Amino acid sequence: MAATRALIRNVCQIVLCIIIALLIGAIFLLLQGENPLEIYYYLIVNPLTSGLGIIKSLGKATPLIFTGLAVAISFKCGLFNIGVEGQLLFGGLAAALVGYYGTGLPAALHMTISVLAGMAAGMLYAFIPAILKVKLMVHEVITTIMLNSIAAALTAFLIVNYFRNPGQTARTFTVAWSSRLPQLASPEHLNLGFVIAMICVVLFSILLKRTPFGLKLDAIGKNPVASKYSGIYSNQIVIITMLISGALAGLCGSERILGAFGYMQVNFSPGYGFDGITAAVIGKNNPVGACIAAIFIGILQYGGTTINMMTNVPAEFVQALIAIMFVLVAAQGAIFHALGSAFNKRRKRVNAV
Repeated sequence: MAATRALIRNVCQIVLCIIIALLIGAIFLLLQGENPLEIYYYLIVNPLTSGLGIIKSLGKATPLIFTGLAVAISFKCGLFNIGVEGQLLFGGLAAALVGYYGTGLPAALHMTISVLAGMAAGMLYAFIPAILKVKLMVHEVITTIMLNSIAAALTAFLIVNYFRNPGQTARTFTVAWSSRLPQLASPEHLNLGFVIAMICVVLFSILLKRTPFGLKLDAIGKNPVASKYSGIYSNQIVIITMLISGALAGLCGSERILGAFGYMQVNFSPGYGFDGITAAVIGKNNPVGACIAAIFIGILQYGGTTINMMTNVPAEFVQALIAIMFVLVAAQGAIFHALGSAFNKRRKRVNAV
């Protein structure tokens, strides 16, 4: 019962933060001479009024679900894996190479191996900051940020100089059809990856709430010192958590290459890893919450293209709105504490009168 009340309270707080963000956005729209109701209709309501809008929104949300889960599980353990962006780049490259060179295999096997190759590449790249943290006490924020830049430069170098399609400037060969993820609604980039993402949400919800590993992970995230003295091997949990986070990031890269594009373009990601941080924070580091936040961001991103065509508001307004939501949710503890204090003071003054 207490857990249910806490869940309801968190959901209500997140919804309230989103409403406040929309109100702040409405003020900016009014200052620009725009009608907020019209803009929010095109931004939020219109994508949900047609099958095409829903399909495109889910297609945009799919990679954010993977990266949101990757960030959420690391944050849950008290780790700040800012390197999801770099991990998904290597995951995408590995999936593209196995998808192209692994010809002659049965379709189901080829697809599975290609996806697993992307996950393995993401895991290996996440292992670097994990081992540096455990063995040398190097903070993961520093290493993962630096590794993002290395991943972007190194994958671009490898594609352009070794794996480039001769007919293109900066992309690999198209992967074999036997490695492609089946399309659920072609050609809108909604593929089997969305189903895999939903399965991952369920599995990681069970992992975090119903297994000893999840309980240990949560304990380390809340109090690593107390966990250490209670007999939990924190270094082992840290490494495993980072590997899982990297695997999810690599799975995002695999889904984009094998499901959405069919090849890897240099710097194909518009910031999936960083948007995953937003989804995880808005979702309170809960797998289901991160999934819902990712879908909401996907709706906003698709709606952003609509307002860019139908109104004078640029699509960048969506990024500003998401940033406001991020700040409000991240600071909601201080915000609600301040609101509660103000309410209590006002109530005392009224009672005194």
